[in-house]
Amino acid sequence: MLGFNPFVSPRADQIRQKINSLKQNHPDLSNREIAGIITSEKCLKCALVGIITALPALVPGAGSLISLLGGAAIDILLFTYLLATMVVEIAAVFDRDLTGRAFQKEAFWAFLIATGTGSAGSKISQSVVAALTKETLNEMTERALISLGVRSTARVGLIRIIPFLGLLFTGGINYWVSKAIGKRALIYYENRNFADERPY
Repeated sequence: MLGFNPFVSPRADQIRQKINSLKQNHPDLSNREIAGIITSEKCLKCALVGIITALPALVPGAGSLISLLGGAAIDILLFTYLLATMVVEIAAVFDRDLTGRAFQKEAFWAFLIATGTGSAGSKISQSVVAALTKETLNEMTERALISLGVRSTARVGLIRIIPFLGLLFTGGINYWVSKAIGKRALIYYENRNFADERPY
């Protein structure tokens, strides 16, 4: 596969530094509001990725082909990376440890729930994630990220090659999907009492 998996080694120190800076700069904000800042930031970046990767379609012919094939591939890669980073940053807002294999499994589970792939009440699915080996976890995470990117990009499909309209739709869909995933990740971390749970 591509070897792309932001859950394998989160940049824990950089993420923790970013979250601490946000909390220091906004001491009056709750964790929910700080997670909202992170979600808004990632939504804008995801929308920008969609717009930029659809830009070649402004040139008829070869530009449309580049946008449809190359632009879509780049969109998938960057979009899923930004979404995965957003989930990890929201975890950091709620003071989760960002290191180790247990966190990788937790982040994978949170990402599945946030993307609508996992069921919030499914203990069986959670048990399966807990039992994954490192290699299987890496492979499943990579597949989930790529699948999400492909599904999101497929929603735009051929619209991406329509000049100007494709820019708006591609950026808009990326924004909407990332907003929904940010909201679900927030709910996941906000409503969990990790002290009472066994580690993955």
